[in-house]
Amino acid sequence: MLDPFSGTGTVALEAMLSGREPFYADANPLARLITSAKTTIVPEEALNEAFIQCLSDFKKSRTRSHPEIVNIEHWYTPDTISHLSRLKAAIDHQPSGTIKDFLLITFSSVTRKSSLADPRLSVPVKVKDYPGRRDRKSTSVINYFSEQFESNLKRMRELSVMSSGTHRPMLAGNDARRLVVESGEPLPSNSIDLVITSPPYAGAQKYIRATSLNLGWLELAKPNELRGLEDQNIGREHIPKQKYINFINTGIKDADKILERVYDVNPLRASIASTYLIEMRQALTEAFRVLKPGGHLVLVIGNNVVCGHEFMSSDYLLEICESLGMELKLKLIDSIKSRGLMTKRNKTASLITREWVLVLRKSI
Repeated sequence: MLDPFSGTGTVALEAMLSGREPFYADANPLARLITSAKTTIVPEEALNEAFIQCLSDFKKSRTRSHPEIVNIEHWYTPDTISHLSRLKAAIDHQPSGTIKDFLLITFSSVTRKSSLADPRLSVPVKVKDYPGRRDRKSTSVINYFSEQFESNLKRMRELSVMSSGTHRPMLAGNDARRLVVESGEPLPSNSIDLVITSPPYAGAQKYIRATSLNLGWLELAKPNELRGLEDQNIGREHIPKQKYINFINTGIKDADKILERVYDVNPLRASIASTYLIEMRQALTEAFRVLKPGGHLVLVIGNNVVCGHEFMSSDYLLEICESLGMELKLKLIDSIKSRGLMTKRNKTASLITREWVLVLRKSI
């Protein structure tokens, strides 16, 4: 089973628990780290020992240095910056490996919880107050870390019971358009029997910006590296101006009709959507290549609005899949109950409240 847009690793984990051999890929290094840590069984005793050592090292630490974080003083109080810096230094004392990765993922969650960003929204948005907000002054960084560690330890305990004898997920690279094995060679053609994925949306979500604080604290990307990292992601929110001097044709008739009208009023937004479809064609072509004849592809995708025009991503991606030689077997519509994808990109966008589930089969 393969998920070329692994996100937080849910598909990889479920594939592992079902006894399948999972593969995953993602352009975001935080997503890759989360997926790896989430699907790696680590002895509970070793984790508890490392946790106790981290608490001890935290108390002893007097470090004032911290990684480069975008607008750090905007998102954190001085005390929180100090405590996060000391905690990160304590974790860094651990040797590299699965235990340290577990602690880093735990710490990653704390960097967002202890920030001044609204936890109800995916991208960092600073707020002063909201109903049910926990007071940052009354809940320390180390308390957040302890709570999150216990929560993650419980998940690890459950995983160790449920996953005996199953396959460990394998990384298939950092680009859905070029899936690889550990050696760097292409993932073999006709080798995967099932692809399940929820690909990015067409410029509707700020994937890298949403994880910018985590990426900085974990030293996975400095502030000046965030744009480069975004450029590697499909569904990004920026396009260089020189790339949209002229209209970008996608080859999808219905999409191009809409995007030509959008281009007349907002060339950037039209080019973001056009580039999305072109790059998704590349990703779907790669998924088709590795899929076995008779194998299935399951896409979970939402439609959104581009400058007042409904952008039917589900229809456009379906057209791409059918042009490759896939047959639609089932189409479902699912309501999104979480606020996670319900943030407006701008005043001409809309809330994404439904997702389409497309089940396709590769011709034999």
